[in-house]
This record gives sequence, structure tokens and C-alpha cells, in this order.
Amino acid sequence: MGKHERVVAHVNSREDLLRRVRDALVELPDDERVVPVPRATARRSSGAGRGDLAELVDLFAERLAQHGAQLRRITDATIPDWVAAALREHGVRSVIAPDGLPGEWLAGWATEEGHRIVADSPLATAAEAEEVGAVVTTCAAAAADVGVLVLDGGEGQSRRPSTLAPDCHVCVVRAEQIQPSLPEVMDRLDPRRQTIMVAGPSATADAVAPGVHGPRSLIVLVVDRNG
Repeated sequence: MGKHERVVAHVNSREDLLRRVRDALVELPDDERVVPVPRATARRSSGAGRGDLAELVDLFAERLAQHGAQLRRITDATIPDWVAAALREHGVRSVIAPDGLPGEWLAGWATEEGHRIVADSPLATAAEAEEVGAVVTTCAAAAADVGVLVLDGGEGQSRRPSTLAPDCHVCVVRAEQIQPSLPEVMDRLDPRRQTIMVAGPSATADAVAPGVHGPRSLIVLVVDRNG
């Protein structure tokens, strides 16, 4: 896999996204097509309990690991500490911060010598973005069954794939944003908004968006508000 390849799929419609997933699953071995669905799927309409949500997070973590990504369970109060720790772990010295990303998430890290925050300028090219060490984002939702993050340009996100060009992507996900399946994620999104799907760096993640590849390091921080 080349250094500058990404598993970042930019799709313009729900139908296009789901077609990509269906086509990719046909190519998977039989044992990888079977996706265990937690009890939360069956009981979602009546309100999932904390045990059900924990099962979704567990499945999401398992799928991310298959993609070569990392998941860490954190609390809201510790977001800045975990973001900073992830950036330090990967030796990051410059970070893209999309519009709407809470400033406090990067404030502590940015005070360290040699660290800088780069604005998500619409004039920046993909090549310029790749010169930055990392990007920190939120997401619109996540699909547990395929281990995919979905961004739709909301606060702390971006509608431009070039924003996600850096080799390291740290994404903060609220536990309640994790849905059992990708179709359920798409049902909850505004179809008028352009969508970016992000998976991990391994070949397994190519199943999500054939022909494109992901960040070399994807760190997902799942925030449990009751943690």
C-alpha cells in the first residue's frame, strides 16, 4: 500500500454508499461476510439499555481492530487528555482542526513547544494537508457492523476529503452515535449532505470502499457520557 493512499470514501448519496458496501461484501470470504449483530439491534426501537450499548461498542471495537484501527473508551472530561496522548504517541507536531472542533480538546497539546494547530482552510490542497501530522475530528455517526466512521460536514468534521489527508486521524465518537448497521446510520443522516466514510488502514478496510485506502493510523475515542 502506498504512503498516500486512504480508506476515505466520498459519496454523494445513500444509494451510492450502500452499493459500495454490497459490492465489497460479495468479494469477501464467507466467514467474513457474517456480521454478528448484538441484541441492541432487535431492541433498538424500544430503547437500548447500557448493556446493549456496551455490546455495540464491543462489536465496533472488534471491527475497527480488523481494519488495523484502535479504539479507546474514555469519558467526556478526559477528551483533551486522550487526544493529546494519541497525538504524542504518534509524534504529531501539527494538527488540522476542522471548524467547530471544541478548542479545549487541543488547547493543552498546543501549548507544548513546537506544536501547532492548522486551520481547515478551503484553499488548502491535499498535498498541503499531507504535510500536517494529524487531523482531529468528530463524526456524524458510526456503524458497528462494518467498523466505519461517517462524516457529513457537521461541527468538528469536514466535507472535504483533503482535510483527512494526514497519516494520523483521531476521531471522537459519542457512544450513542454508534448504530448497529450502516443502513441504519444512513437512515439517520440528511441525504442532502455529502458524506465521507472512513475506515482503518488495512486491506480489510478496502471492503468498505474498493479502490481507496485509509489513514495509516486511525484512533477512535469512544466517549461514554455515563462512564
